Amino acid sequence: MENRKIAWVSTTFADHVSLSKNPEHTLDLIIVSWEKVDQVLRPIIGRGGIEALFHRSVEITAEAYPWLTAASTDEKSALDFDVLRHALSKQSTSHFAGANDTLLLHFYYLLSNLIGLSLTDRLLRPVLDPLLNGTAPKDT
Repeated sequence: MENRKIAWVSTTFADHVSLSKNPEHTLDLIIVSWEKVDQVLRPIIGRGGIEALFHRSVEITAEAYPWLTAASTDEKSALDFDVLRHALSKQSTSHFAGANDTLLLHFYYLLSNLIGLSLTDRLLRPVLDPLLNGTAPKDT
């Protein structure tokens, strides 16, 4: 699967890198986005569902970014965003942003296969759109 934007997302994390010029800010934004995705989806598909989707997404994404396997030990391990942050921070900013865009895209497609495209959009759009497009409240 090629790395392309989710239909409604107008800015990706790779785009954000060129706009921000601050790798730490981009990394923070990536982790906040995953935390918010977890927060929104946990009541619907449960902790185990999110963990399974995330680990499978990492597995698929690691075909193009083998170093990303450090963010996921196996399908049964807990979701740990500190581990993801550490794995991403070892790469150049543009590389980790591109990897995360691909990871998010795989997660999105796996989730949409599970709960449907319409519900996936309704759940993720309010979470990701403001973060990626710079309209999220500053206290996030």
